[in-house]
Amino acid sequence: MIGTTDAVRREVVVDVPPARAFELFTADMTTWWPAEHHIGSAPISEIIIEPRTGGRWYTKHEDGTETYTGFVHAWEPPGRLVVTWQIGADWKYHDDLVTTVEVHFEPEGDDRTRVRLEHRDLDAFGADAAAMRETFQGEGAWGATLAAYATVANK
Repeated sequence: MIGTTDAVRREVVVDVPPARAFELFTADMTTWWPAEHHIGSAPISEIIIEPRTGGRWYTKHEDGTETYTGFVHAWEPPGRLVVTWQIGADWKYHDDLVTTVEVHFEPEGDDRTRVRLEHRDLDAFGADAAAMRETFQGEGAWGATLAAYATVANK
């Protein structure tokens, strides 16, 4: 649920209805996710969020490798998505690290949507929690990622 105190929150308004905003965020992530924000050793080929609770969130790379980001905890189109973020402070996937990213898609008139993102459970980073919160709070992290999403959504 959105509202925990250790969370990083960002939001953006896009000029598409909630169903399209959700679809673009989930099924078309490859078109807007910043290419420099990946953990593999090769460039991104495709970013996939499997469209169901329990589905994987992962990246296919141009060299054929795959890297995991997390898993889908709630799949509720067109209003809500909850996924885990299991990338550690070393920018590698960790099966035993679980933070949560919750995204709400709220109508703002006929063809506009407020997209609210919250990244929480940052205490799971342990000794790195404060540094990771600062990283995610920074303009180059979720803020830049949602700005890239909005640029594609508003075309």
